[in-house]
Amino acid sequence: MPYRRLPNTDQARVRALRTALDESDRQHLQLVISYKTQHEAKVLLQKFEQAMGLYKQTYDNQVNSNKDFQQIFRNARLYISHFIQVLNLAVQRSEIKKEYKKLYHLDPEDFSVPDMVSSESLIEWGQNIIEGEALRMKAGGVPLYNPAIAKVKVHYDIFKEYRDNQLFLQQNTARYADKVNVLRQPVDDLIVDIWNQIEGFFNELPPFSRMESCKAFGVIYYYRRGEAELTPADDLPKPIEIIEEAPVVEAISESPVETTIETEPIVEMEAPVVTEEQIILAEELTPAIDAAVEEESFIESPVEAEPVQMETEEEVPVIMETENILSVESEIQTVVSIEKPVEIILETIEEPQAVTEESPLLFEPEIPEVTLFDDNEIVAEVAEAEPELKLNGAIPKKRKKRNAKQDELLSLFFQ
Repeated sequence: MPYRRLPNTDQARVRALRTALDESDRQHLQLVISYKTQHEAKVLLQKFEQAMGLYKQTYDNQVNSNKDFQQIFRNARLYISHFIQVLNLAVQRSEIKKEYKKLYHLDPEDFSVPDMVSSESLIEWGQNIIEGEALRMKAGGVPLYNPAIAKVKVHYDIFKEYRDNQLFLQQNTARYADKVNVLRQPVDDLIVDIWNQIEGFFNELPPFSRMESCKAFGVIYYYRRGEAELTPADDLPKPIEIIEEAPVVEAISESPVETTIETEPIVEMEAPVVTEEQIILAEELTPAIDAAVEEESFIESPVEAEPVQMETEEEVPVIMETENILSVESEIQTVVSIEKPVEIILETIEEPQAVTEESPLLFEPEIPEVTLFDDNEIVAEVAEAEPELKLNGAIPKKRKKRNAKQDELLSLFFQ
């Protein structure tokens, strides 16, 4: 977008205000410039044009009078310089003594003509010559002729009159020039205000249309060096450019992952209703269960064992909060850390069902039937590939697997 520049001449200022007011009157349906600003512009424009007119008039009078003044100035200088030359020639012919030159403020030994380029110097030497000639004639001297002092005095008086008139015209020109200079700053401020209102009114238009609309109200724009000129093509909507951003791949830290184990809140469950038959059955099973538990031993080992992933029918996912979360392809079982060795029993809890005489057995063992209290027939089957479970540097007890009969009895008890 080109930049705007305020007018730098008085004619340009008047043209900017006049164009804005005329265009505002022409487009009276659109209030581009406020009424207050228009009134101020009309009043200030009238004052500024009046001051400019008076300044131009006095300046023209000064110029025209100066032409006649220059001619009078040359005539007066010519007569005065010729009179001085005649005086020097008379001194050289010894018609006049050298001492009389002092009456004219001239050097008796210098026979050159003094400098009379400016009006002030011409007035000074003209006054000296007229007064000196009068003093010499009063002392009994003979008047000089060709030119006579009377003619010199006439041209000198005409020169003084024209000079005084020229000074008066110069003073008038300077006075009206000051008035114009005082009004320039308010006019510039008013032009800035008008142009701001114009650009604010057409601010919603495209660049080329906005610039042309503002130019119609007198706003002046200039292009910077090397800047492309606006065309109607700049008002057309530009195509939307879709920028595809490459996915950002985060580097995986090689530092060890610190896991935080969250414990689930303990949910209080209602105590099951125990009947007398279940109590009797539990008393019969208690010696066999106690005997199986006593055979197990707890072994402490300083070697740290790795966490074990236990497989069950339904695996519970573990929620881990770490600094670098890696994708987990398989679900792992929650590992609980305790301070004291505890016995871990992994069982599958199913919804209890009513047991009747016709209900099938939970397990159909293929091993031969044994008595309930036959401890010799209980065989501990431990998976060879089952890893050790690490609990704070200690290896917990390993529970022997029960046979089908024990499972059936225990399930009946807990129902």
